[in-house]
Amino acid sequence: MSTTPGREPFGIVMVSLHTSPLAQPGQGDAGGMNVYVRHLSIRLAAAGHPVWVLTRRDRPGQAPQDLPVPPVPGAARATVLAVPAGPAAPVPKEELPRWVDDFAAAAPGVLAAAGGCQGDYCRWIVHSHYWLSGLAGLTVADSLDAPLVHTMHTMAAVKNARDHRSAEPEEREAAEQQIASAADLLIANTPAERQELIDHYAAAPGRIQVIPPGVDTEVFTPRGPSHWPGRPAALKVLFAGRIQGHKGPQVVIRAAGELRRRDPHGPVVALHLTGATSGQGELDLAAVVEESGLTGLVTTSGPVTADALAAMFRAADVVAVPSYSESFGLVALEAQACGTPVLAHRVGGLVHAVADGVTGQLIDGLEPADWATALGLIAADPDAWRGRGPAAARRARDFSWHAMAARMSAAYESL
Repeated sequence: MSTTPGREPFGIVMVSLHTSPLAQPGQGDAGGMNVYVRHLSIRLAAAGHPVWVLTRRDRPGQAPQDLPVPPVPGAARATVLAVPAGPAAPVPKEELPRWVDDFAAAAPGVLAAAGGCQGDYCRWIVHSHYWLSGLAGLTVADSLDAPLVHTMHTMAAVKNARDHRSAEPEEREAAEQQIASAADLLIANTPAERQELIDHYAAAPGRIQVIPPGVDTEVFTPRGPSHWPGRPAALKVLFAGRIQGHKGPQVVIRAAGELRRRDPHGPVVALHLTGATSGQGELDLAAVVEESGLTGLVTTSGPVTADALAAMFRAADVVAVPSYSESFGLVALEAQACGTPVLAHRVGGLVHAVADGVTGQLIDGLEPADWATALGLIAADPDAWRGRGPAAARRARDFSWHAMAARMSAAYESL
């Protein structure tokens, strides 16, 4: 990927208010969005576009920090800048709306102090991520006289419609409506997300582009170390992500319990969950495990590095993604890149990430009984399930951050 011949590279301001691309995915509010912003920023900088990522300062003395851009000819820098807004300490995401205006007011000064818009590039693109960043991005883009690109990542209207436990505030739905109406361009991960933007927020179809995210196929590959951190079992099931009800770890735990009740002497199913609790009203995993009769068969670990996660994926027989909604589902793609078939909810972006019956299986609902049936069929014929691994790895190779950044650069240039 390279910049358009005869045109100077433009400066790109990524707005990621509530979480930094430097944060560990799976911990706190860090997840797929962090991976998305990090890799997109690195690839755009490698193509010659200077990138600044604006995130809220959450500890004292945060200095600008560069992301590891490959040393290729013409590469620029991708720098993470901490913007003062609220206390210099971690703040629950639910409390951050009160600091959005302060963040937006301080961002241009932080950007200028870091050397933004110097030299030959003074064309700007502002790309915001998630609704809090989108609200701030409207002001930042106006101050820079720049177009605003926005990626929702998740949408309140969709979450509230699909998860009866979800209570996304009206404030968020109203903000997303404002962003959908005002942004110069909306980026959807999948055609399904594009349609959700139209259906729930009346977004203009001509201002939406579908650009799927990628996967790091240098880390997530079928070849490499393999490490199963759970109990040895005939069927090893892995859940990776934030431990919260919306991500659905309780669904797969209850499914494994149901399967054991159906066939107490059948193949042993062990489940390992890697991630950290997230959000308000933390899920009581210990209680769910005990209720399901799986004490000793469910193990947990904290968030791990990408290399360690890839080793877990390779060791697992099944990677379960029982989310109530997903704009894409990077975990599903990363697992497939490691050659491990995925069992996922037939919803949102997972329909596009997983080829049903080819690279894994999609389940229509989230009833534990249905998931238990699927796990039972896998345990009864593990060779057939493992046979989907090569197709899973091939599918993941169709998604790359390099290709995604090239399409994003072209979308920016169209503005």
